[in-house]
Amino acid sequence: MRWLERIERRFEWLAFPGLFKYMMILSVLVYICQVVQPTLATMLDFDRTKILQGQVWRIFTFPLAPLGNYPFTPIGVLLLFFAVRIGFMINDSLEEIWGVTRLTLYTLLAWAGIALSHFVFRIHMPMSGALIYTSLFFAFATCFPRVQFMMFFVIPMEVRWLGWIGAGLLVFACFGTPAMLLLVVPALLPYALWLLPDIARGRKVLADAAVRRRKFQVAQKDEREPFHHCETCGRTEHDSPDLEFRVLPDGKEYCTEHLP
Repeated sequence: MRWLERIERRFEWLAFPGLFKYMMILSVLVYICQVVQPTLATMLDFDRTKILQGQVWRIFTFPLAPLGNYPFTPIGVLLLFFAVRIGFMINDSLEEIWGVTRLTLYTLLAWAGIALSHFVFRIHMPMSGALIYTSLFFAFATCFPRVQFMMFFVIPMEVRWLGWIGAGLLVFACFGTPAMLLLVVPALLPYALWLLPDIARGRKVLADAAVRRRKFQVAQKDEREPFHHCETCGRTEHDSPDLEFRVLPDGKEYCTEHLP
């Protein structure tokens, strides 16, 4: 959309190469530091009351604690390892097709939207920063639906199906906690702005192509159907291009060899 492209050009100075990578690295450091300070994630999470009391850093640090106070365990380390690898893939892939500016604006808009929703609706929900990662994962699954991940190191699964599963779980969570919807909507706002129009255009292009294909097939079929047909021998102009046909007053057609 042209107005989005104008916004991208205007805010090109905000472009931050590898922003999502740095977020992932800082999240890993926060998780590791919880070995020494188990409540570190709570100190970084978004809390409107404490921000108004002076803990302004929470506005900037809440996306860096997406796992909350999840204990430092071997399983947690393994999951985080794969999450970081996927996060790096998401960053590099989206930067390649979108450019640094659009990916930066996408991330910052989701970030600002969640923070604003926290303030306006006075929602206190731990680990809300994870919605930024979820939104970016949906964007990746939409742009690269055929990429495969090995689930449990054995089962190959395309990322689009993981995206649908994640969307279903998100909807289920919103039914269980309706207030969560006030955070999910701003987190997915950049997805709606940048990707939904492309999806709609893609569907329209596919539909138009299908209509053109059907018209072409009908035209080809019509071209194959004979225009002339001899009542006696059954031959048509497809049998021999030299055949000549005549139509009698009774409406019946004959080749010149079998004229009555």
